[in-house]
Amino acid sequence: MRIRWDWHIHSHHSPCGKPEATLSAVLSGVRAAGLEHAGVADHLNCRRNEAAVLACRREYDALPEKTGFHFAVELTCIRRWDLETNEALGEKGNVYGFQSGGPADGELAVYLPDTVRERIRPEYVVAGVHSHLNAPLERQAVIRQQHRQHMFLATHPQVDILAHPFWWNGPWRDPGGGYSAEPWFDDFGAVPRSMHKELAAAARENGTAVEINPGAIFLNGGYSDAFKRQYWDFLAMMKEAGVKFSFASDSHATGYEDRLPRIREGVEALGLTPSDIWLPHCGNAAWAS
Repeated sequence: MRIRWDWHIHSHHSPCGKPEATLSAVLSGVRAAGLEHAGVADHLNCRRNEAAVLACRREYDALPEKTGFHFAVELTCIRRWDLETNEALGEKGNVYGFQSGGPADGELAVYLPDTVRERIRPEYVVAGVHSHLNAPLERQAVIRQQHRQHMFLATHPQVDILAHPFWWNGPWRDPGGGYSAEPWFDDFGAVPRSMHKELAAAARENGTAVEINPGAIFLNGGYSDAFKRQYWDFLAMMKEAGVKFSFASDSHATGYEDRLPRIREGVEALGLTPSDIWLPHCGNAAWAS
């Protein structure tokens, strides 16, 4: 299967984006890569990102030609405590949404008020786990926290795509740069199979796509080859359970970094068919033909 879609690309409007990554530069890169459909999905973590996302929307609307280029946002799972703390701190709050401290078991949330959604008009919503939210830095505690957040996002009515499940952005690496030491792991078998089954059922029943993200997992030097093989097995389990998939370069490049061809062999081994692929509801069923 040639991967013709990329639903998760960042521009200069994301706090982690490159200044040169204008939407026209991103779109030029998408065209050069031969993608048929792609979407910019900049971060909307909290109120502090509103102005940037609105600016992204204006820049998108001003593109003279954008056939096959779509507008979305990426939310992050935080706690109600983080939202309230950020509101109180104002411009001193964390642009990534989460704060240090607070309850590890606090009520989960995402930031996409109806008034903001009406102004930015996303075609779809990506959302992912980007923090351990003050869970104890012990392997099973972090895994339980990730699973709790995954389940919240997979069942959230505003979320269409669960971004990079089990991506880890903590700085804890072994001397070789791998994630073999606590709190993360080099053996994906550390995640109970029951969690995978619960997530698969939730994603299928709620129509939430599970993202296949090479940048976060398969091209991530922190993960061992064994972990990556196990992750393909995890995706095969999701497929067997009837979960749909979306593709994401998660590009943060100055234009566009086409990472997707580098996982084509793994995707083909999954045996995906058009019926396994998630597409936004834009009235063109032929996209997946």
